[in-house]
Amino acid sequence: MKKQDNVIFREVQYFRQVWLWVLVLLLAGFMWYITIKQIIFGVAMGDNPAPDVLLIIFWLVFGILFPVFMLWMCRLIIEVRSDGIYIRFAPFHSQYKSFLFKDIISYKSVIYNPLKRFGGWGVRFNAKGETAYSISGKQGIELRLRNSTVVVGTQNPDKLLKAMSSKS
Repeated sequence: MKKQDNVIFREVQYFRQVWLWVLVLLLAGFMWYITIKQIIFGVAMGDNPAPDVLLIIFWLVFGILFPVFMLWMCRLIIEVRSDGIYIRFAPFHSQYKSFLFKDIISYKSVIYNPLKRFGGWGVRFNAKGETAYSISGKQGIELRLRNSTVVVGTQNPDKLLKAMSSKS
């Protein structure tokens, strides 16, 4: 039996904050605007315009790849399986990071400020040696391990706790 076959709970989170969408799409729109203006209409941008090849590279990266990457490919996957909790922050993690129940000393639901405690969202570390895996919101599950603390951001803390309690 594969480890993925015994998934008790699964949550997939995407970056869906409006402010993030606006920021990323404004950057992409700006890249489209200057590229079309300079390449198609031949109107140079600024006093010292970038060469066309460099502008096309920037357009590909910030006008297409970055928005697709940030808004559609980045996701946090949380799974509770019979032996522990598994986390994957795609596409940065190629495999799941596992926190086995035998290594977890305690866990609890927490409301925390990701900006103050970890400096933001994503895979983050702080000066206390704590690690966070979060995409949005202020709710999470704090895992106390032997040598560290891990906070897993979740939109469903009650369901996640219930699934963990049924197997730990």
